[in-house]
Amino acid sequence: MTNNQDLKEQQMHPGFCSATCVDRASLQNEIQKPELKTSDVFITCNLPKRFDHPHWFNGYGCQVSKQHPFYRTSASVYGWYPPGLHSVPTVFFPKNQRFSNHLSQSGMYRNYSLNTKLDPQTYK
Repeated sequence: MTNNQDLKEQQMHPGFCSATCVDRASLQNEIQKPELKTSDVFITCNLPKRFDHPHWFNGYGCQVSKQHPFYRTSASVYGWYPPGLHSVPTVFFPKNQRFSNHLSQSGMYRNYSLNTKLDPQTYK
C-alpha cells in the first residue's frame, strides 16, 4: 500500500503526463518523437506537403484567440481547431487555372443589351 502512495507522489510532479508516460524519461522521449505525417498513417496520392504535415497549420482560434469570450458565438466553433491527422484529405486533385487565366486576359463579361427599366424617381 505504501508503494502505491509513493508511486502516486512521484507522478504528481509538474510536467508529468499520467495517461501515456510512466516517468520523466519516457515523457522526454514522447516529446522528442517526430510529428506524425498523414502518409505515415494513410495511403496518400498526390498530396501537397501542407496536407502531409497537418501540424504545420497555424493561426486557428484555439492557437491565437484575441476575441473576447463574451462575444464568441457558436459559429466560431467551426475553424476553431486546426485540422488533425484524421481530418486532413488523403487525396488531392488540384484544378488547372485555364478559366482564370482566360478571364484575366479577356476581362469580365459586359452586358451590352438594351436597358428597358425605368429609372427610380428621386424625391427632393
